[in-house]
Amino acid sequence: MENMKRIKCLCIVCILLVTANIFGQRISVSGTEFRVNDNRIWLNGTNTPWDNWNDFGGDFDYNWWNNEFQQLQELHINCTRIWITCNGDNHGIIINNDGSISGVTATFWSDVDRLMEIAQSKQIYLMIALISFDHTKPGNTNADKWINMYNSATNRQTFVDNYAVPFVNRYKNNPYFFAIDVGNELEWVWENHGVNSSNVIDLITRVVDGVHANSDVLVCQGWGAGIKYNTSAHGGSGNYLVNVNVDFYNIHYYDWQNQWFGNPFDRSPEYYRMNTKPCIIGETPARGAAGYTSRQCYQKAFENGWQGLMVWTSNGVDGNGDKMDSKPGTDWIYTNYPDLVKVKTQETGTNLDEFQLFQNFPNPFNTDTIIKYTLKSRSDTRLTVYDLSGRKLKTFSFKDQDAGENSVRFQSAGLASGIYICKLVAGSGEQSRKMVLLR
Repeated sequence: MENMKRIKCLCIVCILLVTANIFGQRISVSGTEFRVNDNRIWLNGTNTPWDNWNDFGGDFDYNWWNNEFQQLQELHINCTRIWITCNGDNHGIIINNDGSISGVTATFWSDVDRLMEIAQSKQIYLMIALISFDHTKPGNTNADKWINMYNSATNRQTFVDNYAVPFVNRYKNNPYFFAIDVGNELEWVWENHGVNSSNVIDLITRVVDGVHANSDVLVCQGWGAGIKYNTSAHGGSGNYLVNVNVDFYNIHYYDWQNQWFGNPFDRSPEYYRMNTKPCIIGETPARGAAGYTSRQCYQKAFENGWQGLMVWTSNGVDGNGDKMDSKPGTDWIYTNYPDLVKVKTQETGTNLDEFQLFQNFPNPFNTDTIIKYTLKSRSDTRLTVYDLSGRKLKTFSFKDQDAGENSVRFQSAGLASGIYICKLVAGSGEQSRKMVLLR
């Protein structure tokens, strides 16, 4: 019995160590910079807010999102921000008349599951905006319900307990889900929709604390009014997040702000007295801003100490441009600082230029998991799953398989919790990943 306990404890330790290795791809904060493992990463980013307004919960097009992320990967964009619900009219989040949140729909979870799968397979980091100021915008179907949510401490906590925390718990094992943006430009909720600012800040605080208590996912709050609510310096109204434990600052800049705060492309976070955490410019037009081209915006943001630039948008939802407009900027960062964009991961194997084996998802897994890989050229392919003793458990063999992205589903029936090895052999190369099964 004592030996069995020791074996079980050793297994748990091994699982934790391997899980830590898997999560080595997760973005973390070190001082005023972002890190992956011990390597700095710069957010060479964009916003892909939606395909169809309120995609998640019934109008999700897998092929569109998969193709969009493939293009982001090819353009050396390493992260994107997505509004996971645009104004609440799609009923993905279940909100009652009194403003309490009961949970989310099964369709919503299914759609986000597939988004997370795409992000991991394409190795694009995700910042997820949980809500937007649009939820309380007059005329929207459920605006009164969302105002009721903000106006009650009990209801604000149901938002955390029944939506935000279940969200991060469901996806926290995906290292490419790197950040929560509590809500898109929530200052407009009190500026334009009559909600008390203290209630909005309280919701942000509760979400930040809930995310931190349950995961290593980073949290921020993106303000639409530039630096106004992050500092009292140079025209700011004060740091509204001074008592909120956000992991980094996220400002949005458009040229209408220049008259009050100047533009961040000519200034540093230190100038704005935001030099205690990483600072990113989370929105600015993809076509360029402040009289600068897209390339100049990315270059100036980098050289002035901002830790990322995420332009609006990748998919051209309005007149601010799209990923091709921002390409001169994202190309400049990648050409000059490739190791800050594509940080080395802990993959093992040879001939990585020939193909790539992605981390299985979900991982850790229970009943089954998806294993994805990309072939650069047509080849005979063999993917084998082993236990730690080297015993073959399952082999997937394909003759003359097409180049491009491929996947298999591995089912764990009859297997015990533990560590398993997935090995891909294609042509003369091979690559392996560790997988964790948790019952």
